[in-house]
Amino acid sequence: MTEIIDKPTDTELRCYDVVLVTNEGAHSTIRCDSRTTVLDAAEEAGLVLKSACHAGGCGACSAVLSDGQVEMSEHDPYVIETPEEEGGILLCRSFPRADCRIDLPYDSGQIVTAPPTRQRARIIGLDRVSDTVMRLRLSLVADADGSSTADFESGQFVRITVPGSEAQRAYSPANIANWDGVLDFYIRLQPGGLMSEYLIGVAAVGDELTVSNATGDFALVENGLRPRWFIAGGTGLSPLLSMLSRMAEWGDAQPARLFFGVTRHGEVFAQDQLRALGSALPGFQFDTLVWQPSPEWAGAAGNPVELAASEAALLDEYPDVYVCGPAPMVDAAYAELTAVGVPHEQIHAERFCAVQ
Repeated sequence: MTEIIDKPTDTELRCYDVVLVTNEGAHSTIRCDSRTTVLDAAEEAGLVLKSACHAGGCGACSAVLSDGQVEMSEHDPYVIETPEEEGGILLCRSFPRADCRIDLPYDSGQIVTAPPTRQRARIIGLDRVSDTVMRLRLSLVADADGSSTADFESGQFVRITVPGSEAQRAYSPANIANWDGVLDFYIRLQPGGLMSEYLIGVAAVGDELTVSNATGDFALVENGLRPRWFIAGGTGLSPLLSMLSRMAEWGDAQPARLFFGVTRHGEVFAQDQLRALGSALPGFQFDTLVWQPSPEWAGAAGNPVELAASEAALLDEYPDVYVCGPAPMVDAAYAELTAVGVPHEQIHAERFCAVQ
């Protein structure tokens, strides 16, 4: 059973056995105390499970409690893949209250057994590019082996530690892997957010941050010359920019199209980068849409999901579709695209959430 609370209530420290079971039936047993989340206990045991925000807002660490009892601290119930009444939980918010069995919705091959690494990075660029978005550019400092390579798959994310705290925030680079060690991010500014307050009021070029190694399985899928469509909401554009840039770098021949949406005109960003991609990536087209346009906005109005679905409905053969944005937008994309015939397995998505 699950019981939802605002914060762990156990004042006495107790330890429990938690059995993690993957899709193919592989079992791993970890010890987890009553004041530690299952996600953190797994990492301490050398098992890095699928996750992203670590704040109960994205759903990446969804799993199913099939036996035992946990308490969940504050979270967004909307993002859990399985209804809570059927045992759906978020591992980053789950504290055991008995021995448990938890079913993971993926194979053991997707569990990383190498411990996460941390590396210092220096701020080399900090620019407010819209009313709600800060562009942060980092240069990795050489590690103990002398390496400063920015090594990641387009679509993955890293975690940046907020200076002055132990809190970490997950962000996807907008650029591609490179030997120069440069990481380029578009970060949504949240009122009162820890990272937002740091970027707006404290951060300066030359400051150092701590960055984790890249993780995540949101990535381009090789399916011959099938066209690729991309749907982005706000800073969900970042990993899609990386994917499109990688296509240009590698000379991919697939036709590519982007549907990019924001709520208001002042939130639009990265238009110069998108136009540059039009020159570097033959056949690339993009639409930038504003949901609540002002009289000054001369571009298209509307919703990127609705536009993509309406155009997909006219096709005989469907593209692979990559979606990144808030959870409601991603869920709408699945619903509207499959309703017009796009196969579910051709939709690849990453949800993100606003974390304070």
